Amino acid sequence: AIPLDIFQAESSIKRHFLRKWLKDNSITNVDIRQVLDWNYYIERLGGSIQKIITIPAAMQGISNPVPRIKHPDWLHKKMMEL
Repeated sequence: AIPLDIFQAESSIKRHFLRKWLKDNSITNVDIRQVLDWNYYIERLGGSIQKIITIPAAMQGISNPVPRIKHPDWLHKKMMEL
């Protein structure tokens, strides 16, 4: 975990600590968007959308309102049981 305050620090301090914490001496771009693990956050967002929107819609017999987020594998089996 990296404290967010480091991204508001002076550029040389930011670079020093990011290199140290990430164990990567080649870091030159210290933008937070380059450091984040986007796949992790996209997966987490997709899981939340499934829980809040797509799974309840499927349980009510409504087609997937968010087609970019696929239904989980177990949902088809559950729908067949109902």
